[in-house]
Amino acid sequence: MIVQNLDNRREQQRAAVQFPVRWDHRRLEAQPGEVRDVSETGLFLRPAGGTVRFRPNDVVWGSLDIGGKPRVFSAVVRWRGWSLEHRCVGLGLEFEASSKLSDDEMRGIRWPQDPSGRPVLRLIRRPEIASQP
Repeated sequence: MIVQNLDNRREQQRAAVQFPVRWDHRRLEAQPGEVRDVSETGLFLRPAGGTVRFRPNDVVWGSLDIGGKPRVFSAVVRWRGWSLEHRCVGLGLEFEASSKLSDDEMRGIRWPQDPSGRPVLRLIRRPEIASQP
């Protein structure tokens, strides 16, 4: 199994996320997975159910939900193996030129909003712990 840190090879800074995704690869269709980080030029995909045999330059197709709308993508496998950062097996994918994300799409992923424009995520505070004598 390959263990690498690819921070120095990334073109764009990635935003940490965690949401489900469906993806296709050759004869595998509508496979479940999870996106762990994303940038304008690529993402880290954790395939559900363990490692699938991928080769460098294989193409993966999928769909991201951005603002309640599906956004299809095609990406090339640039790396596969155990990720120290994500603590799981996964794939480093580089979007093909036609699939790169716009600034607005990245904002929609980083800061999701409901249809009225309010943030979907909210801050949850722990109750203050009473000081003990």
